[in-house]
Amino acid sequence: MDTMPIKAVILNAMPEAVLLIYLGLILIGIRPDKKRVFIAGVIQGMMCYYIRKNYDFGIHIFMQYLSFVLMTCLIVKIPILAAVISNFVTFILAVLLESFIGLMIPYIIGMSMGEMMSREWLRVIWFSPYLFVIAGITYLADKYKFTLEQEIKILQKINGKIKG
Repeated sequence: MDTMPIKAVILNAMPEAVLLIYLGLILIGIRPDKKRVFIAGVIQGMMCYYIRKNYDFGIHIFMQYLSFVLMTCLIVKIPILAAVISNFVTFILAVLLESFIGLMIPYIIGMSMGEMMSREWLRVIWFSPYLFVIAGITYLADKYKFTLEQEIKILQKINGKIKG
């Protein structure tokens, strides 16, 4: 179990949740209400704290995914299938980016991952490059209206129900 420092919840988990929910919905062709996404992201950031505090490593990932889907569905008012797909897409993206960036930083600065995670401010700073990359991807996807609707055929049916 991992007890996240409050600094990491506010400066990492909450912004990450807002960005991932928004990016996932954009990528499946849904333009969500930003206010609802912000609220869902803040609540999800708090959920992340409690999930990591109360569940062992491994199961916490499944629990966080479920809570992401529920927050997206209930607060952003998105159909459950759209919430599952959008969160799955961003979950995969987050794992890939966080793994790559997260493993590069300890190597570059010459400090172990355990040591970085044990220091509150270092933990926040270590997570920042990942957040900047996710924010950049989100900005570009939103600005250029990039979606995966053509690649994921079921999205056309889902979005037809939402738009129609």
